[in-house]
Amino acid sequence: MKFQYIARPFLLGMMAMSLTACGDFLEEKSQDLYIPKTTKDYKEFLLGEGLNHGKNNQVSLSEYLDVLTDDVSEYVNVRRKNATDSRERMWGYYIWNDDPEVDYNNTVRADNSWDVYYHRILVSNVILNNLAEATGTEQERKDLEGEARFLRAWSYFMLVNTYAAPYENDAQANATQAVPINNAISVENKKLAKATLGDIYRLIEHDLEASIKAFEAAATEKTIYRPNLSTAWLLRSRVALFKKQYDKAAEYATQTIKTSNKKLYDLTNGVEENKDRFLNEKNTEVLFTYGPDAADAFKLQNYITANNSEKGCFIVNPELISMYTKKDVRLEACYYTKMRRAKPYKYYALRSHGMYPYAFHLAEAYLNRAEAYVEGGKVAEALKDLDAIRDNRIYNNKALTATSAEEALQLVKDERRRELSFEGIRWFDLRRWGCPELKHTYSSSDVGGEKTEYVLKQGDKRYTLPIPRAERLINTNLQ
Repeated sequence: MKFQYIARPFLLGMMAMSLTACGDFLEEKSQDLYIPKTTKDYKEFLLGEGLNHGKNNQVSLSEYLDVLTDDVSEYVNVRRKNATDSRERMWGYYIWNDDPEVDYNNTVRADNSWDVYYHRILVSNVILNNLAEATGTEQERKDLEGEARFLRAWSYFMLVNTYAAPYENDAQANATQAVPINNAISVENKKLAKATLGDIYRLIEHDLEASIKAFEAAATEKTIYRPNLSTAWLLRSRVALFKKQYDKAAEYATQTIKTSNKKLYDLTNGVEENKDRFLNEKNTEVLFTYGPDAADAFKLQNYITANNSEKGCFIVNPELISMYTKKDVRLEACYYTKMRRAKPYKYYALRSHGMYPYAFHLAEAYLNRAEAYVEGGKVAEALKDLDAIRDNRIYNNKALTATSAEEALQLVKDERRRELSFEGIRWFDLRRWGCPELKHTYSSSDVGGEKTEYVLKQGDKRYTLPIPRAERLINTNLQ
């Protein structure tokens, strides 16, 4: 499904309006700039420049997050001497290089996530600044506010969990430098300093609380293609979980389930082999779907190809595949496993009608609540939430049991790994679970048997990615 997007002149018009709001420098008859006036204009602006970055929904962000994890392994076939080696593009991330933007051939592959997330923050700032003057109903303004605040909170959440240390406790967070806060409502040439981790999380929480209130006041029926009330509750639950605020995480997860009026997607009700992807129009639990809508723009399957025609490629770690039983339908709906090697397959353009490659979906609410329940001593309630998911994923699921809180927590972690695989969450989970030791092997695709093992030690500083080199070069405050 494709949406109309707003071209760069729209954004330039917004910036010009912000700079010249009190003057007459910009006339309506300009052929180059378009100035939004109505809430509908701003909604299109948020979609085109906020979610899609003016590129017709072709923005694919942070594809490397899954390559960093233990969910990825490699396959090498030295007999294909003249074939390509797709591992080379993500080599820097796979081996946890100090400068991961540099690939195997010493070519810089720029990380564009920082730029896009701050662009989204700027778009949100502009919309919120001009909201009161937008022509439209109060209901429309409230709905627009909810979307803009959600987008800003989500962007800061991604930034801080990629480029800053994990949240440990309030004292640590208030003493740890993270990423800048940008309050600008126009393009400015300023070298912003880092705010603390605590400051960023407080901003995220404030925006999510305000987003939820705005969505509730708007009471607008939304589609899964726009940020909405239940999605804001889900992100709020995720944030609380990451901050170890377990009572709040459970409460917000419950609100997600209640406000969504959705049911978990029952995969046991018939998934056509190799045709029904997890993300497809039959999926009843998707709250919000986003990402590039063209097959050639969705990068994950280009980086984790499991392609036998290549001399080297990344594959799904066999350890992860072994965590699914034969009765678990997720093996069919989430992976392509017809070769000896598996690749991620939750989304496939020709089989995921009505969906984009990524989604906030209801299962995460159950997983967030289950983890929060275990941490709060409610093991039975936690296992019930896990089985709610598993009953919809596994034929004749056998109810889980646990003899201790520690065993129950491991069950939660394992189910979270299975359910949310290749959704860009695993890396963040590993960070908040203490940054455990990981190992990746990188084998020569030219010389058989020649390989190097790379180790990411427990608590390693490389669990925090460096701010992109292009940003560090122009802003010394980010060093």
